[in-house]
Amino acid sequence: MQKPFPPQELAFKYCRGHGLELGGSLHNPFDLPGCLNVAPSDGVNFLHPRDMDEYKERCKPQETMANKIMPVDKIGDFRNIPADDASIDYLISSHVIEHEPNPIAAFIESFRVLKEGGIFFCIFPKRTAEIKYDIFRPLTRQEELIAAYEENRTILDALPPSGEWRGHYCVYSLQSMLQLVNWINRKNLTYFCVEAVEETDSKIGNGHTIVLRKLAPNTVLDSDYSLLVEHCIRHAQYEAGLQAAKIGLSFDFSQVSLLYAAALLAFQMEHLLEAKEFYRQCLRQDSECEARRREFFELFGEYYV
Repeated sequence: MQKPFPPQELAFKYCRGHGLELGGSLHNPFDLPGCLNVAPSDGVNFLHPRDMDEYKERCKPQETMANKIMPVDKIGDFRNIPADDASIDYLISSHVIEHEPNPIAAFIESFRVLKEGGIFFCIFPKRTAEIKYDIFRPLTRQEELIAAYEENRTILDALPPSGEWRGHYCVYSLQSMLQLVNWINRKNLTYFCVEAVEETDSKIGNGHTIVLRKLAPNTVLDSDYSLLVEHCIRHAQYEAGLQAAKIGLSFDFSQVSLLYAAALLAFQMEHLLEAKEFYRQCLRQDSECEARRREFFELFGEYYV
C-alpha cells in the first residue's frame, strides 16, 4: 500500500489561524490545525447532482492510501466558498484550481473571503502530472481565461477537454499563472501580493506553488517600485524593500531587477526558500548571466538548471 504524501513546511509557515482547504484529502494532507475541508459534495449533500459521482471518485485514492476519507465540513468550490467576506486567515488548495473553467472568478472569490493580510496558498499541476490528457495540451492562453471571465463561464456551460465532470479545464505553467495574477491585479479586480513561489512544489513535486497575500487597496502605490526598493536598500530598510519588490512583481513578474532584489533581500532576511525561488525566476529571464549563475551557486550551494 502506498503511503500518504507528507505535509508541507511552506504551508505551515504561511497558513496560520482560521482557514479553509478546498478539496482536502487524507492521502495528500496538509495537517493544518483547525482547517476545515470544503468540497462540492460530502456524499449526501452537493452543489450539483453530478458532484455525487465525483465525490465517489475522489474517495478512491484516499481509501487506497489512507484507509479512510477526510470528512467534508462545508459544501462549496472555488466559485462558491462558504465563508463571509473578509472572514478567514487563509485559503489553501492543491490540484484544484485547474478544475475551474473561470479561474479569474476563482481568484476574486478567494480574495473576497480572506481577511486583509490573509493568504491564498495554491498548488496546481504541471502538465506532466496528468499524462492521459494534459501532457501534450498547450498552455491555456490568457485571452481564453479573460473570455471565460467576461462570459461568466461555469462548469455547467461545457465539459473540459477530457469530457469528465470537473476535469482539468486549464493547463498552466508557473509563469502563465503569475501573468494571470498580474493581469487581475492591474485590472483592480484583486490586490494580491506574491509572497512566494515554487517552480516545483515541495508537497508532492508534480506541481507549482504560488503564495499570495491579500493587500488593502491603500497599500498599493502608483509609483516606480524599483526606485522605492533602491531607497529602502540605501537606508538598510530590508524588510520594507522586500515588501516593495514583491508588490512590484505582483503587477509585473517579469521584471528582472525586482526579481533579483527580492531574491537578495529575502536571503538577507533568511527566507531562504523564497530567496532561491525568486533568484531562480530571475535567472529564467536571463539564464546566460554568468555572474548571477555563479552567485546563485555561492548563495544556495547548487547550480541553476
